[in-house]
Amino acid sequence: MNLIPDAAVDDGLLHCFIIQDLSILNTITASISLLLGNLKDHKDVVYFTAQIVSVSSPEAVRTNVDGEEGPILPITLSVLPRHIQVIVPEVD
Repeated sequence: MNLIPDAAVDDGLLHCFIIQDLSILNTITASISLLLGNLKDHKDVVYFTAQIVSVSSPEAVRTNVDGEEGPILPITLSVLPRHIQVIVPEVD
């Protein structure tokens, strides 16, 4: 929840980050910003929200979906609002 404080599970949006410089130093500072919940304010990060995002590459890049091997780019991602019903038991 601290990674993207503005996000809500039911906001219907993908919260996207593009890290423009992947040098070792920048990766470290971006990782710290991510853990502190202010990655979108990092100088080398572009942050945006969208309902649909298409990602492509001139090279063959395999994606990662929830820790599992995903399809090779290009890929289109979208939000399916209220697609699954989650039942949370009450805690006393």
